[in-house]
Amino acid sequence: MRLLNVEKLEFSPYFVGNDKPFPYVIASHRWLSDEATFRDVRDQQNTDSQGYQKIKAFAEYIQGTMPHIKWMWIDTCCIDKDSAAELSDAINSMFRWYRNAELCIAYLADVESGYPGNFEKSVWFGRGWTLQELLAPRTVLFVTKEWQVIGQKGIPITDERRCSVDMDLGKTITRITGIPEEVLHDYEASHSLTAVDKLDWMEHRETTRPEDMSYALYGILGVTIGANYGEGHGGARQRLMVAIHQQDQITVHKAEEYRKMTDWLSSPDPWSNHESARQQHEPQTGTWLLRDTRYLGWKSGSIRTLWAHGKAGCGKTVLCSTAIEDTRTYCQNAAKNSGHAIFYFSFSDTHKQTHQSLVTSLAVQLCWKEPGQSMLRQAYEKPERSRPSLDELQRILVSSVASYDEVFLHIDALDECPENDGVRESVLTGIEELLDQTPNVRMLVTSRDAPDIRCSMEKLGANPLSIAARTVDADIKKYVSTQLSHGHTLSRLAPATKTLIEDTLPQKFRWVYCQLQQLQTSRSTRPSSIKAALLTLPDTLDETYTRMLNSISETDRPYAVKLLRWIAYAKSPPSLRQLAEANVIDFDTTDSQAVDGVVDIDDRGDYEDSLKILAGLVLPEGIYSRDVHERPEESVTSDNGKLEIRVTEHQRRASPDTEIRLAHFSVQEYLESSRIQSSEANFFHLEPAEGHWFLTQSCIVYLVYYSDCSRKTLASEDLETFPLLDYAARSWYHHASLQRRSSSTRELFLLTSERKKRDWLLVNRYKDFELYSERIGGPLYHASRLGLDLAVQELLRRGSDVNARSECFGNGLCEASENGHEKVVRILLGAGADVNAKRPRGDDTALIAASAMNREKVVRVLIDAGADLDVQGEDVFSECYGTALKVASQFGHEHVVQMLLDAGADVNAGADRGNGLNAIVAAASSAAERGNDVKHVVQMLLDAGADVHAMGPEGNALQAASRNNDEKLVQMLLDAGADVHAMGPEGNALQAASRNNDEKLGNALQAASRRAHDESELVRTLLDAGADVNDVGPWGDKEYMEDLKRVLGEDAKEPVFEGSALQMASFSGCKKAVQMLIDAGADVNALGPFGRGSALQAALRQGHRYRVAIARRPDSGNEILNEQRYEDWSEIADAYDEVAQVLSYAGATSFQSEAAAQAVVDLDEEDRVTTYAGFCSSHLTPLYVWRKS
Repeated sequence: MRLLNVEKLEFSPYFVGNDKPFPYVIASHRWLSDEATFRDVRDQQNTDSQGYQKIKAFAEYIQGTMPHIKWMWIDTCCIDKDSAAELSDAINSMFRWYRNAELCIAYLADVESGYPGNFEKSVWFGRGWTLQELLAPRTVLFVTKEWQVIGQKGIPITDERRCSVDMDLGKTITRITGIPEEVLHDYEASHSLTAVDKLDWMEHRETTRPEDMSYALYGILGVTIGANYGEGHGGARQRLMVAIHQQDQITVHKAEEYRKMTDWLSSPDPWSNHESARQQHEPQTGTWLLRDTRYLGWKSGSIRTLWAHGKAGCGKTVLCSTAIEDTRTYCQNAAKNSGHAIFYFSFSDTHKQTHQSLVTSLAVQLCWKEPGQSMLRQAYEKPERSRPSLDELQRILVSSVASYDEVFLHIDALDECPENDGVRESVLTGIEELLDQTPNVRMLVTSRDAPDIRCSMEKLGANPLSIAARTVDADIKKYVSTQLSHGHTLSRLAPATKTLIEDTLPQKFRWVYCQLQQLQTSRSTRPSSIKAALLTLPDTLDETYTRMLNSISETDRPYAVKLLRWIAYAKSPPSLRQLAEANVIDFDTTDSQAVDGVVDIDDRGDYEDSLKILAGLVLPEGIYSRDVHERPEESVTSDNGKLEIRVTEHQRRASPDTEIRLAHFSVQEYLESSRIQSSEANFFHLEPAEGHWFLTQSCIVYLVYYSDCSRKTLASEDLETFPLLDYAARSWYHHASLQRRSSSTRELFLLTSERKKRDWLLVNRYKDFELYSERIGGPLYHASRLGLDLAVQELLRRGSDVNARSECFGNGLCEASENGHEKVVRILLGAGADVNAKRPRGDDTALIAASAMNREKVVRVLIDAGADLDVQGEDVFSECYGTALKVASQFGHEHVVQMLLDAGADVNAGADRGNGLNAIVAAASSAAERGNDVKHVVQMLLDAGADVHAMGPEGNALQAASRNNDEKLVQMLLDAGADVHAMGPEGNALQAASRNNDEKLGNALQAASRRAHDESELVRTLLDAGADVNDVGPWGDKEYMEDLKRVLGEDAKEPVFEGSALQMASFSGCKKAVQMLIDAGADVNALGPFGRGSALQAALRQGHRYRVAIARRPDSGNEILNEQRYEDWSEIADAYDEVAQVLSYAGATSFQSEAAAQAVVDLDEEDRVTTYAGFCSSHLTPLYVWRKS
C-alpha cells in the first residue's frame, strides 16, 4: 500500500504485501466527479478541485485531533489506477488495510451539523464500497459536512487519541443496515454467519461499475481473486460464487485437518474439568475475586503472575473457574489480539498430572493460529507420524503464544500434580521456562501453599492472593442458603431452622457440603431433630470421612475397598459400567503365587451400586438418562447439590458411561494417611503400591478370562461386550511398574501363554502388532520393553535366551534401553546380553536407541558396559540412523552428547561418507526444528574437533544453517572456519540463504512474513563474510512437486534452477532476500546458465506454475488434493508477484511482447487461464494471456 503524509501531502514508499507500514488513519467518503488522482497528488496538480480540497481537509482534521498520527490512506489517490496490477492488488488488500488502520474517519458530505436525523438517510449507507469500510475497521468515526463528530461504531475511542467520543452508533447502524451489532463492534464476531448472510448486506446498495458489487465483497467474504473490469456484473458474481464455494471447502477442510492433528496429539481436555467446576458454582459467589485489586492488576497487565492459594476444601477450583469465565469474556471483547488457555491438574486423572500434558493442552488451545498450526502440521505430516517430543511441543507453544498481543493462562490445582519421581518439579521448572520465553503471557495459578510451589512462585515474582476463611465466608453463606431453598429435604424446613443451620455451618466449602449431605439424609424435618443433628456434626473433614466410611454396611465394605482402589488408582476416572465389571473380578489377594481368578458376570449388580455404596465420597461426571422408576430419595448428590436437584425433579439415572472420581483431593489424602489407620475406619486404608498391585492382578485376571471366553470374537465388538477389556490391555503393565510385591506370577502366566499373549496384544495393538506368533516377540522381549524387572529376572532364571530377537522388533536390551528402563538394562547386561546387538527394525543398537530417546542413565550404563560408541544404524528411514553421537546431536540431547564425547566417541564418524551420518551436519540441519539445544550441541561438537567442512546429503553444516535462516548458527560456523564459497548439491551458503526453505512453500505468506527479517540479516551476514553475490549453483524446487504433477499432468518437468543467489531468491519467492541482494550489487538482468533466464523470469515462471495449478483445480466431486494445498498455492503465487514487483522497480526487464510471454506459458489448449506472463519494465502492467478451447 501507499500512504500519504498528512503534513506534506507526499507519498510514502510502496509497502508490498504484508510489510508493516507506519501507523495511519484511513478515510471513507462518497466519491465525487472530480476526485484527485494519484498523479494529481504526486505532481501537485489540480489542487483547486473539490477532490483535492477534501484530501486536504482529511489531513487537517487528523493533524488537529490526532497529532500523533502522521499518515493517512484514501482510495482516490493512494492507488495508481493506471496500473492494473496495483488496482487488482488493492481490491484484494483493501479490507486488510481498513482493518489495520488506527481509525477510519467516515466523512458524510450530505449530513449537516445540527440535523442528526439526516444520518440515517445518508447515501453513504447505500454505496457498495462503504460496506467494507463500515465492517473492516475496528473503529469508525462519523463526521458531518462541517467535520463535526456524529458518533462512532466499534471499539470506543480513548482519550489517548485526543479524540474522545461518547456516542455509540451501533444500534442505529444495525437498524439502518440490518447488520448485527456485535459484528459492527468487531468483524471477528461474524465467523458464525454464512456467506449468504453477508451477501444479503450488499442488497439495495449501488456501485458505479457493475463489477464492483462483487469486488467490494472480496475482503468481507475472505476470498482472493483477480479483478477483471469488463466482465460485467454476471461474470464477476459467477467468479465470486465459485470462489466462495472453494473457500467454504477450504474452511471445512482446515477445521477437519486441525481436529485430526489435535486428536493425534491425544491432548487432555481441560474444558471438561471447567464445566464440572461451573456446575458446582453458585450464582453471585466468587465476585470478591473479580473486584480484588490484585486480580484487576493481573488482568490489566501490571501484575504478570497471580498465585491464589488456600487450604484444602476452600473452593479454589470453583473460584478459578469464575476467573476463567471472566477472562474468556474479556478476551472476546478486547481490542487486542488476546489468547486464552487453561489447564486443570487432577489427582484422579494421570493424563492431567504431567508437564507433557500441560504443554500439549496449552499448545492445542493456542496453536490454531499461525505459525503454530503450520508447525503442528509439519510434525503431523512426518513420515513416521510419531507424536512430537516435549521439546517440539514447547517450541510450538512458544511460537503460538508469540502470535498474540497478550495471552492469559489459568492453571488450577497445581498441588494435585504428584511430587513423586520429580513430576511436580518438572512442571514447576517448565512453567518458569515458559514464562521466561513468553513475555506476553500472564498466568493465574491456584494451589495449596506447598513449600515447593511457594518457592517456584517466588522465583516468578508472583503476587500471592490468600483465600482466607474471611474472604469466602459470604460465598459459603450464599451456597448454604441456596441448598436450603432447593434441596429435596432441606427446602421443607421451617425458616427458623434454616437460620439455625446457616449460623452453624459456615467453615469451608468441602466441609459444609459434607454436613449438608448428612442433614439431607434426615427422615424428620422437626426443628428438634435438626438441632440434635447439628449438635452431633463432626468438627473436621477427617471426622466427617470417618463417619461416612463407617456408615457403609459390613457386607458392602469389601466391595467398597475394591471400588475405592479402582477409583483412586486407575489411570483415568473409570465409568460406572467399568466399576460394575471390576466388582465381579475375584482372586485370592493373600496368595501371591496363585494364577487363577474368577470373573462372575452373572454376579453383576446395578451400575449405580458404586454411587450408593460410596455416597458422599465420590462424584459422578457424565450424562443422565431418564428412568421413571427412580425414587427421588435414592438420588445421588454432587458437591453443590445441583445434581441432586436434577435427579430428584426429573427422576434421572446416571448413564453407564458416567465417569466417577473421588469427590475431593482431601478424600484420597485421608484414605492414604496414617490418621485413618488409627481411626475407627482403618479397614478402608489405602496404600498406593498395594493398590497398583491389586489393579495389576485384576486386569490380568480379566484378560485371561477374556482369552478363554467363548463369547470372544477378536473384533471391535468385544470392547462393548467386555467393558474392562481395553483398559486392562493397555494398563496392566502401568500398574505393574508401580507395585512392590516380590512376585510376578500372573504377569509371567500372561506373557508365557502364547494364545493369551496374542489376544492381549491384539487388543493393545501396540507396535502395529500382527497376528503371527513367530513375529510377536517372546516373553523376555515384552517384559523388557515394559520394564517388568521381576518378570525379567524370573524369565532369565527359567532359562530364557538373553539375546533372543523378535523378528520384527529386536531384542530385550534394545527395547529396555529405548524406553529408559535402567534396572532392566542392568539385569540383562548382568545376564550376558550382547551390548552391541542390533535389532532388525532400524538396524540400531541399544546405545543408539537410548541416545535418540535421551535416556541419560541408560546411556551411562551402556557406556560402562563397553558399548561400541561409533557403530552406525543403517536404516535411513529410522530416527536412529547413524551413530549414537549423531542421533543425540540431531535431537539436541546435550548431556548425552557430552557423555559420548567424554567416553571417546568419534566426533567425525561418517564425515567421509556424506550420507547424513555426520553429527555436526545432522545437528545443523535440525537446529531450526529443535531450537537452542541443538545450537549448544553444535558448539560442543566444534569444541571437540568436528570437521566444519564435512558434507551430508544436502550439503555441509553452514549450508544447512543458511537454508534454515539461522543467523546465530551461521555466525558460529563462520567463526569456526566454515568456507562460505563451498558448493553443495543445492549451491553455496549464500544461495541457500537467498531462498526460503521448504517452510515457505508449506506455510506460504505467513511463514515468509515471519521469517523476512531473519532472512535479510542472514544474507547480510554471509555477504559480510565475503560471499560472492553472483556465484552460480543449482537448486531444485521439490516441495509440492508430486502434487503439481498431479494437477499439471504427469509430464510436468521438475524445475531444477541453476543460477545466482538473486535468481534463486526470486525462484523461491523470498522478497526480503531479493532486496538485500539487489542492494549488495547483484545483477538483476543476469541470465542463468543453460538458458535458465533472469531473476524476474524465474519469479514469473514459478508464480505462473502455481496459478495454472489453481486454475485446473478439480471440482469437489473429483477432488484429488486437499483444500489446504490450493490455499497455499494461491498465497505462494502472490509472494512471487511481490518479488517480481521488487525486481521491476530495480530495473529488471522481462518479456516485451506477447510472443515472448507465450514461451513462458505452458497451458493445455483446453484451459482458459488469466495469469501474469510478464511485466513491462517501465510500468507494472500485467500482460494477460487468454487461451480458449
